[in-house]
Amino acid sequence: MEKNAMYLVYTLIEQNDCVSDCHALYATLERAKAAMNVEIEEARENFGKGEVLHDLERLYEFRTEDGYGFTVGIDEMKPL
Repeated sequence: MEKNAMYLVYTLIEQNDCVSDCHALYATLERAKAAMNVEIEEARENFGKGEVLHDLERLYEFRTEDGYGFTVGIDEMKPL
């Protein structure tokens, strides 16, 4: 973890031929991980049964049988 790094939490939702996304910037990795967990929990409320494709420290991806789902992740950003 770099001292001057910022952490971008992103959420991509694909549902009923509609794609939406949101982003939020956090000063610490701990806050970003907490926000990521909230985003996952909220996104799961919009989908029924499905499969978790990735469940990593900084990436979570879920898909239904219809191919809809969501991705939540954390990108580390370093100022230039």
